[in-house]
Amino acid sequence: MYYVPVRTLPQSVLAYVRRERLLRAGDRVGLAVSGGADSVALLRIMLELREELGIVLSVVHFNHKLRGAESEADAEFVTRLAQRHELPLHSGMGDVSSHAHSHHLSTEAAARELRYQYFRELFAANTLNRIATGHTLDDQAETVLLRIVRGAGTRGLAGIYSQLSYSSSGPIQTRLLVPGSQFSVIRPLLATRRSVIEAYLRELGQDWREDSSNRDLRHARNRVRHGILPRLERTLNPGVRETLAETADIA
Repeated sequence: MYYVPVRTLPQSVLAYVRRERLLRAGDRVGLAVSGGADSVALLRIMLELREELGIVLSVVHFNHKLRGAESEADAEFVTRLAQRHELPLHSGMGDVSSHAHSHHLSTEAAARELRYQYFRELFAANTLNRIATGHTLDDQAETVLLRIVRGAGTRGLAGIYSQLSYSSSGPIQTRLLVPGSQFSVIRPLLATRRSVIEAYLRELGQDWREDSSNRDLRHARNRVRHGILPRLERTLNPGVRETLAETADIA
């Protein structure tokens, strides 16, 4: 159901965007680009589709300042990428470690809070009305598995939504655009495997950045990504990622 040949990836993403009603002509879309493969592929795919969709693109990068020189190199990479494709760049930064400590948050929660605060600032300035992120089918599978293990109910098993519309009071989980909402975050790659995305970039000759923290097995998601899901694929179900993503769709 979810397998996508590399050569047809942009059209597959276009079909998903239309099926989920993620964009309308005239939308000003900020592409959240970290420098990793998923977000770089999002940029290249949306460049191919922007004329057909009738949208205006820009690049959004938020430096969490968590990895020192590596974070600075990511920011420089994204800056060059935006310049190469003549896209406006909106760049923000925040001290996630300090924010996590002062607000008693996990690093992940603090990073998300600062990042979304920056998104709200861009919306308030009338810079954009959509933010697109590079979440993939693999991210969906990892999220659902983690929530199963932690005892999530049906709503939790829905995993990552194709779109979240934000009001001043927080997220509204929906598949539909909500007029008057503060801003909407969309996930055009949510039905696409990460392996297909990386193959697509290699075919284009497009490089990307690797986040060293994604290999840190102290994080539960990394243990799921590099250990548990590959073992389930080998020993129980080669299509376990697609099965978990389908579970999210049903939920």
